[in-house]
Amino acid sequence: MKSRIGKININCYKSWLLENRNKLILVFVIYQVAILSIGIINYPYIDDVIRQLDGRTDFAWAYSRWGSEIASWLVQGSRHLTDMGLTTHILTGIILSFSSIIVVYVLNGKKLEWMPVTVSILIGINPWFLQCISFRFDSPYMALSILVSFIPFLWWNKNKCFFIASIVGVFLMCNTYQGSSGLYIIMVLALTFKTLTSNNSFLPSLKKVTLAAIAYVLAMIMYIFVTKLNPEMSTRDTAAIANIRELPSIIVRNITEYFSTIINQSAKIWIVFLLILLILFLISSIFRSEVSPAKSFIYSLVYLALGSIMSYGVFLISEHSLVTMAPRYGYGLSIFASITLIMLTQKINVRFLDISIKVVASLLFYYILTFSFIYASTLNVQKEAFERQSVILSTDLKNIVNNDRKQVYMNKLFKDSPVLLNSTRNYPILRDLVPKNESLYWPNITLFNTYSGLNVNIQPFDFNNFDSTSKNLETSNYYYDIFSEKNKIYIIVKD
Repeated sequence: MKSRIGKININCYKSWLLENRNKLILVFVIYQVAILSIGIINYPYIDDVIRQLDGRTDFAWAYSRWGSEIASWLVQGSRHLTDMGLTTHILTGIILSFSSIIVVYVLNGKKLEWMPVTVSILIGINPWFLQCISFRFDSPYMALSILVSFIPFLWWNKNKCFFIASIVGVFLMCNTYQGSSGLYIIMVLALTFKTLTSNNSFLPSLKKVTLAAIAYVLAMIMYIFVTKLNPEMSTRDTAAIANIRELPSIIVRNITEYFSTIINQSAKIWIVFLLILLILFLISSIFRSEVSPAKSFIYSLVYLALGSIMSYGVFLISEHSLVTMAPRYGYGLSIFASITLIMLTQKINVRFLDISIKVVASLLFYYILTFSFIYASTLNVQKEAFERQSVILSTDLKNIVNNDRKQVYMNKLFKDSPVLLNSTRNYPILRDLVPKNESLYWPNITLFNTYSGLNVNIQPFDFNNFDSTSKNLETSNYYYDIFSEKNKIYIIVKD
């Protein structure tokens, strides 16, 4: 009997795959094209610079991400990492494809429609998650944190299986990338919203939310125990939790800066279309709902308010405002928007409304998809600008630097590409996504030493009171003036 049921299930899955193969192919292809356009640039993004040189993993020791640590060993086939080219980006695309398909599958009652499937791709290629994709070594494991957050919902209607899968999924998410800590919560909210607007009883929904909350808290407690085994975590700003007395004010500050930062980073066209879609969501919810218009409107507002706030996850109680540090800490809100779009673009029996939703959603998808290619192009020109200026500086330094004279003081490093400066007018987020060539921080310094082979020790220096008369002028050109004094080299980079 069991074998017969198993064969029936396998036949059902085969039938589902054949029925939806074109939609599945669309998801996989778009993800691969968008992600590989970034990967092929071969930009060593922040931590990549040092990983390319010494093969360190340190996901577990530095970040308590044991899932990323072990997964990186399996992907590499070694505990010593090497740059695997496009392999990690291909894996990232595959993982994100499964994530998008699972969300549509769960939210749309196992059915795949063209528009929900299409907008689901925004889960992985939204501008804020593009920073995660940019990491040549980390990206598959950051993507894995999204996938494991969504997998438990395949058992949403089976309480015991859902509870166990939730504990495992949330715990794995914490061990791969904590930036996804809000995704499980917003999926619970989305499914609860669908349940309540389908005129189901409130009490069963409350029990389901309680079950999910217990699973989430248990998984978090397990992860906190793991972090206590890692003494380095206590020294990291990103892991600092606010003091209980200050928690209310910290949460308000974090929420405010979460929304304001993302709005300020967004292109105007994205905001316009999202506002239109927000209005359409409120209207369409009334037509789709099986409860009164008043109830439907209230449920919609509560879902949008709670979902947008909770998408920040555990970062809500962080002592520091993480979203202001890097865009990758704020992708929860864009994934919440993507999940809302998936529900919004499901077919509705009001023709004008259905067409309006699909047109606006298609335009938003187009503008965000094209941004991934704009970002890739901008990374490329920024990298080329860095390389060109590295050649110029190393040429001027090679006859000045020696074994005794390797201490270099600078006010900044290199100029940013003019293409980047122009692109930020339309896309402010590029200022935070694309690393600045002028920054005197360790990735840029390490990268310059890799290109030049000079192995100099570059330090920031304030030249406001610099006395050049007592120094030797070695070189003066369009980019900088180089002075020397005994075993020290001073470089004043011009604006």
